[in-house]
Amino acid sequence: MRLKARSGSKRKEELPANAGPVRCCIGCGARRVQEELTRLVVGPEGGVVVDRQRRLPGRGAYLCGVGCLAAAVKRKAFGRAFRGRAGPVDPSVLGQALESGPVR
Repeated sequence: MRLKARSGSKRKEELPANAGPVRCCIGCGARRVQEELTRLVVGPEGGVVVDRQRRLPGRGAYLCGVGCLAAAVKRKAFGRAFRGRAGPVDPSVLGQALESGPVR
């Protein structure tokens, strides 16, 4: 039985070795350094919120930006990323929060 080489292994080579933690965008699937992505978490009310300071507890999911938000909603990626714990996602509210800019 032949094993086919994974296409993802090639993408790892494109990132610098000492760049830090690498995360995957749930919208487009691109692998980037964690600092380049926006972290999302499930808030205390069950809704998905933007975590700009990366301090909120819980499992995080990452987006490249507003452009990937529609793709993530279409792919139903929030349910998978938060393992079913996320409530309904309002793309307009989340899009405004993503566009508000970094707090860091």
